[in-house]
Amino acid sequence: MRTIQDQMRKWIKANNMAYRPKWNRKERKRNKERLTEREIKELMGVCRPVYRRGKGGAFRQR
Repeated sequence: MRTIQDQMRKWIKANNMAYRPKWNRKERKRNKERLTEREIKELMGVCRPVYRRGKGGAFRQR
């Protein structure tokens, strides 16, 4: 019994198709964005002011 790859090679030769295996293709490298610790904290909202309900229902900074 033949493997699937052998069957594909035979079919490709019979149908005159171009065969390009996946592992020979060039893959694009992604540029990873580098963030500083300060920028990450800013995105997470660590240094933002905190507000709570005070006496009488008004918002007050904590």
